[in-house]
Amino acid sequence: MSAALAPPFMVAALVLCVAGLAKLRAPHTAASALGTGPGVIRALAVGELALGLACVAHPTRALASALALLYGLFAIVAAVLRRRRVACGCFGDDDLPVWQAHVIASELLCALAAAAAFASPRGAAWLASQPVATGGVLVVGIAASIYATLLVYVRLPPAWAAWSGE
Repeated sequence: MSAALAPPFMVAALVLCVAGLAKLRAPHTAASALGTGPGVIRALAVGELALGLACVAHPTRALASALALLYGLFAIVAAVLRRRRVACGCFGDDDLPVWQAHVIASELLCALAAAAAFASPRGAAWLASQPVATGGVLVVGIAASIYATLLVYVRLPPAWAAWSGE
């Protein structure tokens, strides 16, 4: 079972890395949402990046549990920000308010990381041990899944609003 969870677990870890890099580049929206300074957000972003990379490079049950805990915290913060109708800045300086899709995506990534923690997570070494064709397909699938997850976070809300007239 842990082999089946390896690619989605890597997606969750690498989405966290993308969010960390985005906040390092542009921390102001997240700082405003959380009522803190950009330096604090950059420090948190470094932590996100470190956790995400550690989960990919040398995953352990403790790291997977930490990833699940962090995504759970993100879901709670996103729910609060959604009620306040403010942007979260999770992926830099986008000024779109948090939508329910954002909360659900964080909850699903939390559940996925928790499942990986129970099943003994696998990371980059497992991926590299796969036959070349299998590994190549997995890498493409992981990259596409990261992109799709980012679209759910940052592009689905404005697309839905434009389509539904909200």
